[in-house]
Amino acid sequence: MRQRTGTRPRAARRLAAAAAIAALLVGALPAQSVSANEPGDSVYTRTSDTERLAYARVVRLEHSGAANGTLLATFEHATVDGTPSEFVIRRSLDDGETWSTIATVGDPLTGKDHPSDQMWQPFFYELPTAMGEFPAGTLLLAGNIAPSTKERTDFVLWRSTDHGETWDFQSVLQTGGGSIGAVNGGTGVWEPFLTTDGDGRLAMYFSDERPEPEHAQVIAHMVSNDGGVTWSANPDGSTNFAPGLVIDVQSDTATDRPGMPTVATMPDGTMALAYEICGAGRNCEAHVKLSDDGGETWGSGPSDLGTMAVTTDGRYLGSSPYLVWSPEGGPDGQLMLTGMRTRFADTNAFTREDRQAVFIGPPDGEGPWTWTPAPFRPTVESAQHCSTSYSPHLLLSSEGDSARFTTATSVGGTGCMEGTAVGSVGQLPYASDFHTGQSAWIDYGGCWSTSGGVLSETCGGNGGNKAVTGNTGWRNYTLEGDVRIDTGPQAGFVLRATDPRVGADRLDGYYVGVSATGTLMLGRQDGTWTPLASAEIPGGLERGDWYHISVRATGCRFTITGEPADGGTPVTFAHTDPGCFHQGAVGVRAQTGTASWRDITVTEL
Repeated sequence: MRQRTGTRPRAARRLAAAAAIAALLVGALPAQSVSANEPGDSVYTRTSDTERLAYARVVRLEHSGAANGTLLATFEHATVDGTPSEFVIRRSLDDGETWSTIATVGDPLTGKDHPSDQMWQPFFYELPTAMGEFPAGTLLLAGNIAPSTKERTDFVLWRSTDHGETWDFQSVLQTGGGSIGAVNGGTGVWEPFLTTDGDGRLAMYFSDERPEPEHAQVIAHMVSNDGGVTWSANPDGSTNFAPGLVIDVQSDTATDRPGMPTVATMPDGTMALAYEICGAGRNCEAHVKLSDDGGETWGSGPSDLGTMAVTTDGRYLGSSPYLVWSPEGGPDGQLMLTGMRTRFADTNAFTREDRQAVFIGPPDGEGPWTWTPAPFRPTVESAQHCSTSYSPHLLLSSEGDSARFTTATSVGGTGCMEGTAVGSVGQLPYASDFHTGQSAWIDYGGCWSTSGGVLSETCGGNGGNKAVTGNTGWRNYTLEGDVRIDTGPQAGFVLRATDPRVGADRLDGYYVGVSATGTLMLGRQDGTWTPLASAEIPGGLERGDWYHISVRATGCRFTITGEPADGGTPVTFAHTDPGCFHQGAVGVRAQTGTASWRDITVTEL
């Protein structure tokens, strides 16, 4: 897998690294922990563990008339026995509820090593307007044909005029070497990404190793004036017409490897480019930089490496980032960035949010970034021939108020499927009644399950087991929900939570809970526990009884109200915490026992 050492995703390296990462991650989790997040639904489940799956891409048709709303998906797909590879085209007519195969696209090239046993990095693009002789709604599919002999890489373009049912080979777009004998791992071309530039031309961004050894890898793009028939750069990278092949990201450090480019375009025409930077001493950190001239130049020039995406609580994304723009989050919308791994910025250790985080940031790409849980957690168990989480994909809903997260995940009878699920874009209001599971909740210790609209933690213990959802950037809001102490002394909710970790008081934020001795309490958590205010519950509280809590957080003022869920005498108190935590996500927490929760809502103030 390419993020591991900065090399390309060679099949053998990818599988070995996936297995190693799986073993490390599984070994790092507490033995009792059961993830609060969901496993995702299937776009495609392999029929045999000899199939290889990775690198999914999904497109929603928006310029295709009666076919608008159709979802098409494809992914890296090969077998371990060396038979010819193909892209499987899956279609959903019910917004991702069910999927069926409508086509397969194989290697159109001939000669040595063809048809290829490996086809990598597929990318869909629907023409938003007429380009050349092709009307809006024409579908393009770009992919990288890279036989396992590692001698050659070819970007191939196919075209469909019937919404993905049949595909015609267009041309070879770019050609590179493989990995044999190269100083830094290869001279190939990798990861094509199609978009429209500011002049209305089709543009293709990609990673290019051909400048090595001066540069181990750069990010470049070329353009087409006729919808992809002819391009500004020839297959060998030489100029066909202006502007030729344009270098967009190029490090002054020869071993740096900027790669995996994705582009998001905002309504004002500003374009954002996200990419990883791998190489010696790096962890493939995700960076972002902007273009205000339609993609002609990025930042201050190719040597401008952009801004590393780091959250306010010290997380960063590493490896295979994917970027989209959402109209939610403010008058100028927000950027949403996901990737394969999530690490602590101070130690580079993997965080609990690893493989299941979506970063949210302002459109200027400068930050500050916050994070929200992805709608499912890809698993790495039994991950043979399954490149779990490699290059996860984000697809916004038509309205932009939800996002579909799709990636390979190691689940099912054959140990791998292309999983998918839809979640929020991290904005309020929020509600969870747990009737359809516990999507987009990340656990920090404990054993979590849902049944009949109730979320329960059943392990207990002394660790202050908790699960977190929402957005670490939420500020002023009202949190409401019901809590039930099942065993032990207390349970409740967390709010304004950032930097959550496994452990009793391991977050920066607040805890509002009830005790079995009949107390409603507010306290501050920052690695230690500081009680702030409390009130006695009239009539007390029995284990097994539901209790409704409402917390209003405005600035540094917290107003807490509690009452029996089936009716009874309410109690209210307020507290101001000078120097308070001003923002953070929400969650649930039990202490030295087990507990349950239901009907959680969060509304903005």
